[in-house]
Amino acid sequence: MIDRRLFVVVLLALVLAAQSGFAADPEKPAAPASEPAYTVFVSGLAGPRGLLFGPAGELYVVEQSGGSVARITPDGQVTRLATGLSDPHDVARDTRGNLYVADSGANRVAKIHPSGKVTTHIGGVEFPVDLDFNPQGELLVCELHKGRVAAFARGKPARVVASGLKWPHGLAFGKSGETYINENQGGRVIRVGRDGATQTFAEVGRGVGIAIGPSGSFYVAQPKLGKVLRIKPDGSHAILREGLDGPRDPAFDKSGNLYVAETGTGRILKLTGGF
Repeated sequence: MIDRRLFVVVLLALVLAAQSGFAADPEKPAAPASEPAYTVFVSGLAGPRGLLFGPAGELYVVEQSGGSVARITPDGQVTRLATGLSDPHDVARDTRGNLYVADSGANRVAKIHPSGKVTTHIGGVEFPVDLDFNPQGELLVCELHKGRVAAFARGKPARVVASGLKWPHGLAFGKSGETYINENQGGRVIRVGRDGATQTFAEVGRGVGIAIGPSGSFYVAQPKLGKVLRIKPDGSHAILREGLDGPRDPAFDKSGNLYVAETGTGRILKLTGGF
């Protein structure tokens, strides 16, 4: 028979732990209460990553193992725009319809003209893995092995946004002019203010790619862990979806749906829900 006094002591300890939050690990993301539903938007791609939506709802994607860049229509039709690239990682687009590719194996940013011609836009960058145009029109490039994010204007060096980083691997821009950077090996997302000041925004391990949703929350993929995280504006985070095969580079369409490249299966997943 259970000793009544022992039962009361155990019960009281459990109540106090629940009230104090002692039972929760603040460094470990909470498991999702209910994961958002997803459908397979497209499959059969060769190592997809680097998702980017265009103005007409088209989706641009890099095929890392295929050495190509593809355009996917809203109904899932795939067209290869450029091939023969060397370990490409990401893609950006300017207002004139030119595409820019982090051609990592060639240590360059390649330019794909609307005609399909491929040229070198920026040479001599050290293993570029992510790139995006900021609101000022500068092209920001994450140089993984150099540990920095550099800004370029018309293909020329403009400034260093952040340096001394441990594998920068993802870019996003806040409404107030901040730049957010995934620090893959540093285990965090950092925020760079308009004045250049850098601070830790969230503790996130092995992040690749970052996107900001309609609600202002951030979304980061963890390919090594098979997870996508949701980070609130205060820096706290939880698991949005897990059990994926190499998820990378989340991106939102105009309707607020979240797309994730599942590199291990050659698929792009479309997640629906309140983001």
